[in-house]
Amino acid sequence: MKGIIFDLDLTLVDSTIAEEARSRRDWQRVYSLIPQFKLYPGMEDVFRRIRMNRHRLVVAIVSTAPSAYVGRVVNYFNIPVDTIIGYHDAARKPSPAGMIMAMQKMGTTPGDTISYGDRAIDIQASNAAGIKSVACMWGSKEQSLLLSSHPSLIIYSPSEISLDFLR
Repeated sequence: MKGIIFDLDLTLVDSTIAEEARSRRDWQRVYSLIPQFKLYPGMEDVFRRIRMNRHRLVVAIVSTAPSAYVGRVVNYFNIPVDTIIGYHDAARKPSPAGMIMAMQKMGTTPGDTISYGDRAIDIQASNAAGIKSVACMWGSKEQSLLLSSHPSLIIYSPSEISLDFLR
């Protein structure tokens, strides 16, 4: 099996509308805003391609948000995910603990896992876990920091998310 690890917010979905409520930890307000979140253009095609390759692919989300929140977003957008590692599940990024836990749950190794994220801490956590790291520029609010975090690859659109590593 091959594994993909995604960050959630500003990588898969634009959740900017909920930032203030999240910073206040007003989760009821955040949950009420989920229907206003937006999948980034091209992400539905990524999910379709993942679903077509489920026989040889496992997917995790590793997020600094609570798992309950991640689960609600995943369910709302029908994101194909096998494992969720959230705020309370492992030491937070840039620690590699969440990435390592995700690989253990997915049954993958660093050599057959790739990660996608919009923040430097996503790249740092992936690199520390030995995972190929992809900097996703489309939602990033810290582009220069992200670029200087030594990602394995930099992409500018979800259409650039490749499943070629499955070969």
